Amino acid sequence: MSIRAALSLIFAVAAAVVLLATGALYVTSASMTRLQRRAELSYEDLTRHVTLANHAGRYMREAAEISLGGGDTEELHHLAGLVARDLAAAEAIERARRPFERAREPLERAWEPLERALIEGERAPEALREAQEGDERLRRMRASFAAIGGGVDHVSRMASAGDPAAYRRFVERPEAEYEEGFVPQIDAAIADARRDVARNAEEAGRAGARIRIASIALMTAALVLLVVLLGGLLRSMARGFGALAECSRRIAGGDLDYPLPDLGKHEFGRMGTALRHMAESLREAQASSVRVERLAAIGQLAASVGHELRNPLGAIRNATHYLKKRLAGTEVGAEPRVAQLLGLMEKELLSCNRIIGDLLDFARERRLRRTACPLAPLVDDAMSVVEPPAHVRLENLVPAALPVPSLDKDQFRQVLVNLIQNAAEAIPVEREGWVRVVGRVCDEAVSLEVADNGEGIEEEHLAKIFEPLFSTKLKGTGLGLAITAGIVRLHGGTIAVESAPGAGTTFTIRLPRAAAPEVHSSVQPA
Repeated sequence: MSIRAALSLIFAVAAAVVLLATGALYVTSASMTRLQRRAELSYEDLTRHVTLANHAGRYMREAAEISLGGGDTEELHHLAGLVARDLAAAEAIERARRPFERAREPLERAWEPLERALIEGERAPEALREAQEGDERLRRMRASFAAIGGGVDHVSRMASAGDPAAYRRFVERPEAEYEEGFVPQIDAAIADARRDVARNAEEAGRAGARIRIASIALMTAALVLLVVLLGGLLRSMARGFGALAECSRRIAGGDLDYPLPDLGKHEFGRMGTALRHMAESLREAQASSVRVERLAAIGQLAASVGHELRNPLGAIRNATHYLKKRLAGTEVGAEPRVAQLLGLMEKELLSCNRIIGDLLDFARERRLRRTACPLAPLVDDAMSVVEPPAHVRLENLVPAALPVPSLDKDQFRQVLVNLIQNAAEAIPVEREGWVRVVGRVCDEAVSLEVADNGEGIEEEHLAKIFEPLFSTKLKGTGLGLAITAGIVRLHGGTIAVESAPGAGTTFTIRLPRAAAPEVHSSVQPA
């Protein structure tokens, strides 16, 4: 995981915690609001029932006074109305409490599991049963008070008529109904209301404790998760910085083969890959620098040796020419063995002179003299210089319509002569062979291919054939292909080789189509 992705994950976790805390706060706030409202209703219910009991008691005292000797009074009707109003208010309060026990708003219902865990627990069935009991109790009180009211009316009429049995009838009917039917119900209602008030206070305390515990647990879990994520990220960063610093120190000290551990696919991994590539580039540059220094030393040695050998070889060549001239027409000069040895000396002197020429060509600086040079005639010119064996056929397949590049004619002819000569010499005597030069246009370059059907080159030799002093021939100097590669590079081109043992070899030269500026440099290959 990348550092950016890790930081995104940490921020996502923090955002999720904030959202969860916000949701929990909303649920807590809504539930606490409902608890508060339910507590208010319970307290109002208690107050209403106490008021109902008070009004009912006053009603019964007024009815008792009427039964003892008075008649119907306005106070009695007023108290009866108050009791009826209190019963109606109690029913209204009971109905108002139902939504808090049975229903939830849609959003609250979505949070119901969390809300039940934080606030209400498993009280819903008990709350519904208590609500049903409250309905039944109110129904009984209403019925009981209706019976009391009917009895009080009868007793009032008896008292108004002067019936001495009115009080006895009051004791037998309304007061007995009040004591046995109404009072137990109102006492039970008051007790339930007090219990609800106490229970709501207790539930509010428990809810507050649960909320505090849940908040602490949530914040602790979030803190632990963030610490784990940040700790992992910091450990990864510390490991990455340490490994990169150690790798940089090793590379600076010259240890280009230091094995940098795999740092993963994040930014440190990419930096580690870049450091490995840098070390590889430094190794290649170091090898190239060593190779250049080696080539420079070889060039100086070649120039020195070439100059030192050219004068003695010139003297030997002059002496051989003098001996051949003086012995001509004499008995000694007529001997076959003498003529054979003189021819051998001339042949080997020519071979030595060619080797010295290669050494000097490799060592000295030669300026390119570019001109527009058609390739087909240049290939014909190079083939006319090469003397192929009798079993080898030279073929020029370069089209005359090929684009004309800007070349140094003499130096590039040397390139073609070297390649054609090497190709002809690579074909075994027992095989009919051919050497073909093919030209074509490739993208923005002109391509020349020198191909043969000779013995080919071993795969392990392909990477070294352009290095100076490397040769697979018994009498080769190993400079011909090095000089060839250097001339091609001076022209802004490239040279490549493809070969397989027994299947022949193909050298491919690619030259830019546009004329390049003149280059002043040595022919030493890099």
